[in-house]
Amino acid sequence: MSVLKPKAGINSSPKWPNAGRRSFMWKAGTAASAVIASAAAGVSNAGSDPNASLRDQVDWLSNRIGRLEDANAIRRIHQTYESYLDRRLYNKVVDMFTDDGEVVFNGGLFSGKDRGVRRLFCDLFSSGMTGKKLELAPDFEQDQTKGWDIIEVAADRKSAKGQFPFSMQVGKPIDDDCTLVKMARLQGQGIVKWWEGGICEAFYVKVCETWEIKRLEYRVSSKADYRPGLSHARPIEVPEFADTYPKDPTGPDKLV
Repeated sequence: MSVLKPKAGINSSPKWPNAGRRSFMWKAGTAASAVIASAAAGVSNAGSDPNASLRDQVDWLSNRIGRLEDANAIRRIHQTYESYLDRRLYNKVVDMFTDDGEVVFNGGLFSGKDRGVRRLFCDLFSSGMTGKKLELAPDFEQDQTKGWDIIEVAADRKSAKGQFPFSMQVGKPIDDDCTLVKMARLQGQGIVKWWEGGICEAFYVKVCETWEIKRLEYRVSSKADYRPGLSHARPIEVPEFADTYPKDPTGPDKLV
C-alpha cells in the first residue's frame, strides 16, 4: 500500500511552523506596550495631585447647591414682592429695587429706584389700587406651561433671571375733576378697575450678599373687565402710555 505524502511548500518546513502567529503577537505586543505607556504617563501626571479631581467635584457640587439655594431665595423674594403689592405696601416694593432699577409696564419704561420706580408704584399703582392678586378671569385660563416659575442663576451666582405668572387687579382713577368723582376717590371709589394676566419677567443682582430687583417687565397676555363675583368676563382695550414724565405726572420716563 502506498502512502500519500504532502507536497513541499508553504508550512511544509518545520523551521517556521507559526510564522504568521508570531508576527501577529509581535504587533499586538507593541500596541499593548504603547497603551500601557500612555496610561502610565497619565497615572504619573495625576499622581502629582491625586486630589485634584475630587476637589473639582466638590467645587461643582458646592456651586450647584449654592445656585439652588439662590433660586429658592429669589422665589421667596418674588413672593414677598407680590405680597407687598397685594397689601398695597408700595414703599416696601420700591425698597426691593437696586438704585438703577427699572420697570416696563403698559408700554412705558420707569427708570431709577427713587425716580421712575417710585413714581410707578407710589403714585400710579397707589392711585389705582393696582397689584391686588386675583384668580384667573373666567375663560381666560393660561397655558399650563406658562404657569410655572422659571428661575436661572448665573454660574458666578451674582445675577439671575426669572419668569413668574401673574394675575392681578389693575386700576386707573377716572379722569374727571367733578365733585362727585372727588368724593368717590376719598372713599376708595372713582377708579376704573380691570383684570390683567400674563408673565412677569424679572432680573436680579446680588448686592452685599442680598438679592435685589434690577428690572421687571410685565408681559400682559390678557385684559378683561373682571372682578371677583362675576361669572363671566369680556376682553377690554386699555390704551398704553401716550406721554412721558413730566407731561404725564405719573407717566414713564420713556415709551417702549
